[in-house]
Amino acid sequence: MRHTPMKNNLLISVLLLVLSGCATTYDPAVDYNPEYNFDALQTYAIVDAFSVDDSQSKPLNRNLSDLDNDRVLKSLNTTLASKGMTPAPAEQADMLVKYLLVTQDKTKIRTYNSGIYNCWRCRGLHYPMHAPVTQVDVKQYVEGTLIIDIVDPAINKSVWRSVVSKAVKGKVPVEERQAKVQELIDAMMASFKAPLVVEE
Repeated sequence: MRHTPMKNNLLISVLLLVLSGCATTYDPAVDYNPEYNFDALQTYAIVDAFSVDDSQSKPLNRNLSDLDNDRVLKSLNTTLASKGMTPAPAEQADMLVKYLLVTQDKTKIRTYNSGIYNCWRCRGLHYPMHAPVTQVDVKQYVEGTLIIDIVDPAINKSVWRSVVSKAVKGKVPVEERQAKVQELIDAMMASFKAPLVVEE
């Protein structure tokens, strides 16, 4: 099943809302450089919000609507502030934050026994027979993946990465979208630095 470009654009434009709305808990795949001193990071800059997939010369985040992109940026800033980070110009920041949003067509095949089949050749009669019958259910769906990278600008390499993948389905009411995206970003970055504790 091949989606038309317009359909893919529509799917991607709501993907973050779908990712943040289809689950209450997340289990992001996190990878990082264990020898890197993350405690030394104090400032950040979010860059390349509209990155390009060089392997296919095809825009990725560019398919996000401006509204969705703003929600992601706001959520990233909120999460990083809770960890004691402050924004800075890209040329002065201790770290760069990049994110990508990609989709991939998937196929799910399920085989099961129905236990009943229709007999069409039993003396001209048509009636159900109780016997194992293998049924195959094939479903096409789109999987969305959100990737957040922390890049050291001195070496221009990622030192920390968080990834969440989900099937694209459903919608989220407009009034709930920012909170849902925030929930997703918080979960993806939970293991990055300890949250800032404010003494009262």
